[in-house]
Amino acid sequence: MMTFKPFFRSWYGNMWIILLFAGISSCFITFYTTYESFFWSITMKKHGVIFLFSWVLMLLAITPIAYIVYKLDTSTLLGQNDKLRYPIQFVTLVLLLGAIALRVVYKIYLALFGVDLQKRDYFERDFVVVMFCLIMVQFYYAFRRERKINNYRKKRGKVMQKWLLQKDEQIKAQEIKSNELLMHYEHELDELKSRKQRLRANHDRLSSHESRLKACLKEATQQFEVMIGAVSESIRIPQVAYFHLKEGSARSKLVDVRLLDGREGTVDIDSLAKIEKMWPNLFFRAGRGMLIQHMAIKDQYRDENDYIVELFGESNERLKVSGETYDRLLEINREWMQILPRDKD
Repeated sequence: MMTFKPFFRSWYGNMWIILLFAGISSCFITFYTTYESFFWSITMKKHGVIFLFSWVLMLLAITPIAYIVYKLDTSTLLGQNDKLRYPIQFVTLVLLLGAIALRVVYKIYLALFGVDLQKRDYFERDFVVVMFCLIMVQFYYAFRRERKINNYRKKRGKVMQKWLLQKDEQIKAQEIKSNELLMHYEHELDELKSRKQRLRANHDRLSSHESRLKACLKEATQQFEVMIGAVSESIRIPQVAYFHLKEGSARSKLVDVRLLDGREGTVDIDSLAKIEKMWPNLFFRAGRGMLIQHMAIKDQYRDENDYIVELFGESNERLKVSGETYDRLLEINREWMQILPRDKD
């Protein structure tokens, strides 16, 4: 019974269809092959008995047909090979089943009714109708199978089309997301490149500033001899307020120097140009006759029409400079503000 369960659960084993085919076939066999009219024949008790008898026989014939067709269709080998399958089906369900059906009907009629069918015209009428019905049943299953396959293909095609549309939407969404990520990463890459360029520029600038600060520190630690009165004294650069030329200094080849503590003296250097070359990072030329030491400048401002540079020291000496000198000094102060570290407070 386990072998037949899949068959009866499928559309091949639908008992209502099998009973309907058996009834139609019995109707053809009973009423189509009789000499009487159809409406007269259906009222005869004899024909009613023959109809029921034929219905039972056709039910026994159609059920094996349905099962064999089911097995052929579900076979892995024969279900996909029509050239082999249909010859086997013709031999089994037409020739062999027809011969078996003929033999069974002949035996039954001879045993129950005492009728020898070979002496009657059964083979010319009734058996032809029986074989027609059996073949038509097989055509029904073949037609129904093709419709099932076509419907399955259409349904599968729609499912695949829907699946492809969903995949296409997913791919488009992934492409949009990928493009967004690509744009995001490209933007980040551009930012990193610009940051790298800025860091490189800052590194070069800091390297330049570092070199300048080292040069300034080296110059600030140097000492030179200053004649203050009749005494020679070693002075460091941070003690100097400015170098300047007095009248007659050029003839004596001496440069005057003023210190932040208010004292004055002379150095044995014949020109301001040489001093400027010796300490180029610490002195600023304020006109032809003066070099001001940067670290000595306390403030600079305008007093009406005068440009004033105020120095450190006890006297807080104020020097008048030209407008051009004043502007250049502001520019130098801005450069030093960029170089020197700022107080966080």
